[in-house]
Amino acid sequence: MTVLVSCLFLGVFVGFLAGLFGIGGGLIIVPSLVFLLPMAGVPPEYLMSTALGTSFATIIITAFSSAQRHHKLGNVDVQTSKYFIPALMISVFLAGLVVSNLDAKVMSKIFAVMVLYLAARMLFSLKRLPKNKPLTVKATLIGGGIIGTLSSMAGIAGGAFIVPFLSDRGLDMKRAIGTSSFCGAFLGLSGTISFIVSGWDVPMPDYSLGYIYLPALFGITATSYFTSKLGANAANVLPVPILKKAFAVLLVCIAINMFLK
Repeated sequence: MTVLVSCLFLGVFVGFLAGLFGIGGGLIIVPSLVFLLPMAGVPPEYLMSTALGTSFATIIITAFSSAQRHHKLGNVDVQTSKYFIPALMISVFLAGLVVSNLDAKVMSKIFAVMVLYLAARMLFSLKRLPKNKPLTVKATLIGGGIIGTLSSMAGIAGGAFIVPFLSDRGLDMKRAIGTSSFCGAFLGLSGTISFIVSGWDVPMPDYSLGYIYLPALFGITATSYFTSKLGANAANVLPVPILKKAFAVLLVCIAINMFLK
């Protein structure tokens, strides 16, 4: 019950930040669950796997909600998605099987490095010059495979990688973001299945499905679904660039703390 109530509050926070900054909630969900899940009896050696798996499961709800809205606005490129989604799903599923079997300390350090990279992009607004490369089927499949593998290490929907990739190859920003949300939902689904399969025979607490801890999943999504919309509205009023840099500093602190521990 303590974990469930904590996750309800976590969902409020994560959903708002996701709507405000356009980020995947996994950057906050994973380290938060690493702190909360021991209260539910999750063994230390399975802590990171459960945090990553549960994070992927929350992505299904939030990303599909966002993608539905983007689709109504005409911001989803279906032609690109039909090649991108299979590449993402296959790579996330296979990488998830490997990542979930790594030592918990190694997984924590990989996650910390990923968070530091994403925080650096946010903090310094790292932007590459448009490459204007064609968005071929080959490029889409290769890009999807790499992005899916990277996403599996951080329990994120991959928007921080997908949006720049699509934007660099000619999609306008709105369609890149909309397509990223749509593809991210399937990425989350594949990651969830992968962590369910890899944790199926692992001794976990009650109310677990493989490496997915269901009370945490329900608690986070029950509130994040609604607060993400509030965050999106707040983005039109608040000084997002300044807040984004402050949030990036917070992420750096979280990553350093996880790396050292």
